[in-house]
Amino acid sequence: MNVFSHGGDLKSLAEDACRPERDILDFSVNLRPEGMPEFIVSALWKAMENAVPYPSPDAADLRELAAVHYGLPSGCFVFGNGANELIHALPRALNLKQAVIPEPAFSEYRLACLRHGTDILSIRTEERNSFLPSLCRLEEQAADGSAVFLANPSNPSGGLLDAAALHRVVQSRPEVLWIIDESFMDYAQGAESLLHEAALLPNLVVLRSLTKFYGMAGVRCGFSICAAPLAERLRRSLPAWNVNAFATAAVKAVLAQPSSWADRERARNRERRDDLFRRLSSLPGAAVLPSEANFLLFRLAGAPHGLAARLLKKYGIALRDCSNYPGLETGCWLRSGVRTPEEHALLAEALRAELAGNGPSIIRKAPKPALMIQGTCSDAGKSVLTAALCRIFLQDGYHVAPFKAQNMALNSGVTALGEEMGRAQLVQAQACRIDPDARMNPILLKPHSNTGSQVIVMGRPVGRMDAREYFTAKRRFWPDVCKAYDSLADEYELLCLEGAGSPGEINLKSADVVNMNMARYARARVLLAGDIDRGGVYASFLGTWMTFAPWEKELLAGFVVNKFRGDPDLLAPAHSYMRNRTGKPVLGVIPMMRDINIPEEDRATLPPGHGEHGKHADCLDVAVVMPAHVSNFTDFAPLAAEPDVRLRQVRTREEWGNPDLVILPGTKSVAADLASLRSAGLEEPIRRHAEKGKWLLGVCGGLQMLGTDILDPLHMESPEERTPGLGLLELSTTFSSAKTLINVRRASTPLPVPAAGYEIHHGVTSHQESSPPVMFREDGSPCGYGKGRIWATYLHGMLDGDQFRRAFINMVRKDSGLKANPALHTAYDLDGALDRLADVVRKHLDLKTIYRALQLKR
Repeated sequence: MNVFSHGGDLKSLAEDACRPERDILDFSVNLRPEGMPEFIVSALWKAMENAVPYPSPDAADLRELAAVHYGLPSGCFVFGNGANELIHALPRALNLKQAVIPEPAFSEYRLACLRHGTDILSIRTEERNSFLPSLCRLEEQAADGSAVFLANPSNPSGGLLDAAALHRVVQSRPEVLWIIDESFMDYAQGAESLLHEAALLPNLVVLRSLTKFYGMAGVRCGFSICAAPLAERLRRSLPAWNVNAFATAAVKAVLAQPSSWADRERARNRERRDDLFRRLSSLPGAAVLPSEANFLLFRLAGAPHGLAARLLKKYGIALRDCSNYPGLETGCWLRSGVRTPEEHALLAEALRAELAGNGPSIIRKAPKPALMIQGTCSDAGKSVLTAALCRIFLQDGYHVAPFKAQNMALNSGVTALGEEMGRAQLVQAQACRIDPDARMNPILLKPHSNTGSQVIVMGRPVGRMDAREYFTAKRRFWPDVCKAYDSLADEYELLCLEGAGSPGEINLKSADVVNMNMARYARARVLLAGDIDRGGVYASFLGTWMTFAPWEKELLAGFVVNKFRGDPDLLAPAHSYMRNRTGKPVLGVIPMMRDINIPEEDRATLPPGHGEHGKHADCLDVAVVMPAHVSNFTDFAPLAAEPDVRLRQVRTREEWGNPDLVILPGTKSVAADLASLRSAGLEEPIRRHAEKGKWLLGVCGGLQMLGTDILDPLHMESPEERTPGLGLLELSTTFSSAKTLINVRRASTPLPVPAAGYEIHHGVTSHQESSPPVMFREDGSPCGYGKGRIWATYLHGMLDGDQFRRAFINMVRKDSGLKANPALHTAYDLDGALDRLADVVRKHLDLKTIYRALQLKR
């Protein structure tokens, strides 16, 4: 092994593991797990404007800022391309003849001295003292004119030297140069630094690194502080412009941050380090040394030979093998960087499996291939594209399942097990030709106001929360999300995930459970879709990409332009621009599709291509009264597909017209929407319509509105305990805490054909004799009521059935003076629509590249 090798060489690690770099869980490097904080990323973007002019030859601008920040003279600072450049410059600048290095130690101290020809006196330290050197021994053995290299906190153990004792030794031996490397000092809670002493004492140099604590190893910057004459000698030994404009910008951003940011980062590292310490200490034969840095040094008695190499090949887990440290050649010494508790658990389980001789554990097996569709905004077409890809993967021979961690939608449905989940995932399950279950949508939010939603977890309601409450609470549902995903991944060959909203929402990233954090958990490749019909799609692509952390950019496979009308060849310059700016390709241009009727996630409008256009005068005029919190508007999409039906939405009295059939759809806030309906002046035309003997249909919330009163003693939806209904049916509904979730396969109706659908409601409805039940479930219990031409039902989706829908339409047409069309057989063929959708998307998407990104054969 190379004596001077380091951790974090992802390319070499990936080659040794025979895995892609993104599949390596790297504990060998000691960097902030999240990478650079946002304030540095922003500073680097701004720095592009200053990339053309030369930076300061000797980082004079940084020295001035650092002087103000630390309260020291600017002449005492020397900035370098990382602290390592300064380590190598010191023997050269000071023409060191001899160096004392307590070892084990950071290998670059020895390498820097060897390259200059400096003689090295190695003093071995002992495990019982956490490999910390004896300052008294150093004081005695260091010859006049020599230099002593020390790391505080220690590298590799992370132990901390006593600052007061160290200061005393430096003062007692003024003829010895003391080089104190404080590269990990930012992690040490409450530790004393010798920074200020270094500006005063002529025989003290303190080194600081910014790459570890701030996760900017690729940018690289570090500095030293020493007395001004010594600093000047060190600066003269460095090349001009050794600190580039980007590193300069990053350091300026660091110096501008309030101390509270570093305090929080230190506290978080301490919690994570304690977690890692507990997990490693619980392993059989483990000896873990205490640390004040962001890593832990440990050994495992009885560990198999080549344990680090075995972990890498079997699990894709990289640890720092410390056998190349002088003094750690034997004993199976390993070092682990501090990462997240979830990753610590994976490391500990893999180590435990290897120590027990159990062979490869299941924890780091290669992940199931997963593709995630995210969007630059809501309604970018994520749900439909996900459904299309589900069907494409199915057609190509893969056992595929859909997944959306968190869905905010009013269009929901019920599974055969009585679980409530988003309508979009029901459609996607059908695209996969599998039975839907709540694992595919573990969190469902159903808004009941502008700021509040009912929260449904694994198909069952858990309560109501406002936006702020849910924002802070949703991380507690993360284990449910992970368990649901893992369960699906165990059963299926390929997972097709959908994001929500936009992954670029800065204010939501800290608590994200559905976009990039979910993609990282699934180790999914991500397609970012944008709606070009809205305009600005390429700016939204680029803007979203700019908000991504490096790990998020790594997950992104490419962009998809959606809802395009025109000649796609004209987009070529924009695609080249995106590739040049981001390194990511545009993988498809999906045309606007108007003749494929796929229910979308939360659409409360008519499907494209339907409604008034193309309808003739003999059409049945159907008006849907649209409440503010409409739910399951997809119930009426099949009507829009009928050639002899004109389906339109009514929100104001002016839009009323002269409908043949009026529909009151479902709503998540019955009392509030009933009040809005009245304030819009729609109660009177509804009553007049009923008095004329015309058809009126209420579904779910619409059923409750048609009744005499709505009782809410538990204030489930309203502060009012009683809300008077429209009184057109003698029904009384009481809201209860229990939620009815029923999948109804066959319901008898007054028509010759049965209906099918599902129920989702908190209301329990009682009836008077004048409004008897007219629809019954399989067990004989009522699911709909009626009086004359007023029907009300709890059954969502009943119009999906072609035979029932045609029978219902013909009955209403006949009663409205129109000719029935018994020979008309319009098929609301969702499965056929999914095939047509897949055909279009397959034609316009670069599936070859997508399959290659998923490491799958097509």
